[in-house]
Amino acid sequence: MAVTSQRRRRQVAALLVGYFTYTVGLVVAAGAQPTGYEMSIYRATPVLFWLGSAIALLAAIAVGLRASATTLRSRLAMLLGSLVGISVAILPIIRDYYYNGSGDALSYLGWTRLIAEGSLNPANFLYPGINTIAVVLTRVTGLPPRRTLQLVIPVFMTMYILFTALCVTRIGARSKGAAVGTFFALLFLPINNIHTYIFPYPTTAAIYFTPFALYLLLRYVGERETLATVRGYDVATPLGVLLTLAGIAAILIHPQSGSNVLLLIGAGFGLQLLARVYGRYRETDRLTDHRSLAPQTALVGLFFALWIPRFDRATGTVSAVVNGLLYGANPGDEISTVGTSLSTLGSGIGELFVKIFLVSAVLSAVAGVVMLLAVTGKLDDRFPDRNSLLRYVTFGFVPVFVLFGLFYVTSVTRQPFRYLGFMMVFVTVLTAVAVTDGIPYSPSLSARHWQAAVAVALVVLLVPQAMILHQSPYMYKDSDHVPETYYEGYTTSFDQRDPEVYFAGPRGGPRRYVDAYYGTTGTDVTPGGEEFPGKEAMIPFSVFGSNTTQYYSRCRYVPLTSSDYQREVGIYDGFRYSESAFRSFRQNPGVSRVQTNGDYRLYYVRGDECGR
Repeated sequence: MAVTSQRRRRQVAALLVGYFTYTVGLVVAAGAQPTGYEMSIYRATPVLFWLGSAIALLAAIAVGLRASATTLRSRLAMLLGSLVGISVAILPIIRDYYYNGSGDALSYLGWTRLIAEGSLNPANFLYPGINTIAVVLTRVTGLPPRRTLQLVIPVFMTMYILFTALCVTRIGARSKGAAVGTFFALLFLPINNIHTYIFPYPTTAAIYFTPFALYLLLRYVGERETLATVRGYDVATPLGVLLTLAGIAAILIHPQSGSNVLLLIGAGFGLQLLARVYGRYRETDRLTDHRSLAPQTALVGLFFALWIPRFDRATGTVSAVVNGLLYGANPGDEISTVGTSLSTLGSGIGELFVKIFLVSAVLSAVAGVVMLLAVTGKLDDRFPDRNSLLRYVTFGFVPVFVLFGLFYVTSVTRQPFRYLGFMMVFVTVLTAVAVTDGIPYSPSLSARHWQAAVAVALVVLLVPQAMILHQSPYMYKDSDHVPETYYEGYTTSFDQRDPEVYFAGPRGGPRRYVDAYYGTTGTDVTPGGEEFPGKEAMIPFSVFGSNTTQYYSRCRYVPLTSSDYQREVGIYDGFRYSESAFRSFRQNPGVSRVQTNGDYRLYYVRGDECGR
């Protein structure tokens, strides 16, 4: 009794220290607002935040794994760990970034503005999910769309952590599932910064939403309550209705990623059919006693079939896959190009793979073993419920893996990495169950040694994963920080521009800022009818800083930001646009600086045939 009381006091003390250091670090980070563009949020954030977060996370893991699962201490430990993980992910919000997401996220901001203004009907938008939520938050809170769109991210991240933990608890046969599931969810394996990101992005939101749908499925198949019965048949149950709505919601968040939820439900129904057929010949497990997933498969599938064909963008992706299969594609071309560029910078594909995918690869191997044991019936027969539920997860993984391979073979840009991100939801759940229950084998470790081993493994895994959560020079990328000076610089240029003058820029024109300011249309014409020729025009590498004025016959506006210089010279070491090219461009007599606020500069390039 004395030992138990002493252990409880130590755990309470550890939690108090953890919450204190987390709070101090959070306050310090919130007070360190950016004064300009930050190439790396990791370097720019005060060390005290990282130190406080590290201490808090260690305390959370130690107490969460050791305290009894039913105690308040265990729940407070999981909460503390979740707060630390979410805080690291939403550092741009905590540190008051004007906006986070310099690419697609700016276009989504433009769509959000159009919905808020009433210019775009959400029913006529392919994936209105996060944009509509942001508009609702704007109307409730009065915050501008650029704020509320960013606030959508922690909402979905919280769902991801909570329901990943609940999935592991539902499947696992032992009591530590909630804690293990929570801490493994904090790895945020779906984020790869190739086609899944931490900024406002519907694909990522749909992936974060998936554990909610998976949890409903795992609960529904064993549900006994009924809402409606027709001629003795149960036609509606509470969880069945929720699962159907979750499938539809996932499609509205992002149809491509949301369709994976449909595949998950459909694969579960397929598993049930196989179990019934197989059950005619020999006794099977409890799959034949589960509620049928046929209604959910039919209803969500019907909604998908009615929603998708209405949009050319969705059907265009299907056409690209078909063309790739019919006419061939070389998925290695882009990898080879990237590899050549990295070699020039003294790195390589191997190093980048280790940084981004090593943790995912290791845990995928663990999950693969669990899936193999599940489908071959080699799991411990003492836990039939767990084994049945693991088969649902395994069957749900298969069609997503097939699509990943299909998109890779057809070389449809970076689409495979969307499916890779979705697959990591399954990997996270399966690995956490394996750790909780000791799959594929139960090691002869005492509870204390198991806790220590899991804690060490989590720390070893969490550190490299935290380093790739945000884009930074660590992975040869610049950050997605959008300072107010950039946004105001671009919008001032748009307001004062000569409509007859085209735009151009290194690696592309100001298309994303045009989308964010006027609203996204996907064309050179804004929703208000203004034309923006050249908004996607890229100045060729060989032209910038050498013969720019001779290359263009018309006059051009060329916006340059501090991030352009830092990226090209600082990260890429002048590989495409050198320091001397920037200097020559500025010193060219035919190039005039017509606007500046320090971080943003607009240059006017006099072409050969334009008026001088």
